[in-house]
Amino acid sequence: MAVRHLCEPGDLDTRRPLPGRPAHAQRVAAVAASDGLRRVAVATTAPWFHGLGELLVLDTESGGPPLRLPPAVRRPHPGLVRDLLLTPDGGALTVALSGTEEQHVGQLAHWTLDGPAERWRRSLGRARDAGHGDCLRPQLAASADGSTLACADRCRHAVLALAAADGRRLTDPPANAGSPAVALDPAGGRLAYPAQGGIAVLDLATGHTEARTTGLDWCGGLAFSPDSSTLAVVGEADGAAMAVLIVPGRGIVDRRALGPLPGDARRQILRPVWGAAGARAAVRTGRTVTVWDLLTARPLHAVPDLGRSTAWSLATDGRALVVATTTEIRAHVLEPSA
Repeated sequence: MAVRHLCEPGDLDTRRPLPGRPAHAQRVAAVAASDGLRRVAVATTAPWFHGLGELLVLDTESGGPPLRLPPAVRRPHPGLVRDLLLTPDGGALTVALSGTEEQHVGQLAHWTLDGPAERWRRSLGRARDAGHGDCLRPQLAASADGSTLACADRCRHAVLALAAADGRRLTDPPANAGSPAVALDPAGGRLAYPAQGGIAVLDLATGHTEARTTGLDWCGGLAFSPDSSTLAVVGEADGAAMAVLIVPGRGIVDRRALGPLPGDARRQILRPVWGAAGARAAVRTGRTVTVWDLLTARPLHAVPDLGRSTAWSLATDGRALVVATTTEIRAHVLEPSA
């Protein structure tokens, strides 16, 4: 198991430190990585002073200091970065922000990075709670070619499907059932999200919706297979992490337990990845994050002793787990890129 260090000491230091505090950012809000770790994005914030947060993008192929994008949130009242999503080729970045006590309305912002340039920004719902809880995070998803985006807007209890080129809404927002999990199939034609008692799959072209039960108490993440035939659902049932495979039109075809979840790890939100390397998800238990193979219920790698100011995410190809702290970003490579 190889570990790659993706930035140099000091690369993540904020340029606007708090008076009397160290010069590095105080919290990592989110991290994302593209196929082959070509690009890695990280969002930082300082507790109590969210306007000091920064959005940085590292190009691991060319090296050099990270690209600092314009403020992820616009003044005078910034919000909190809740989720980041890079396209598989690393060419575009989407950011979801939820409101704070000062800025009640969340936002979506979309950048193209070969430039870079902000393409568009859209408002989300009005936040009811400015806390850091996982269950309030707007969750992002994208099609394999990056042409279609989706966001579960927890404040409006709805799911948005958007054209990545201009942020245009593609369908009337269907209602979700509390969890912000969301997924798009590789072609961007179908949208999956939690519905009452299970999972719904919406055909964006026809508007037809198919609902399937999962037997889960909570849905934490969704991912379509590369051929779009199967949907992986990661969630919780009876205090254990579970993986359920659903074939639209048939129902559940497999159900496997991944392991027990302590009380503080219940109802977590995660983004499973189903690529050429298989279906994988990074699940937190206490201060440890374990990457699971969802098809075999086999643990692939575990990273222990994660602190409070830590974010992690699977790369879009599922071949590495990226962990970001206030001082470093490291990738735990599960297997070399193809």
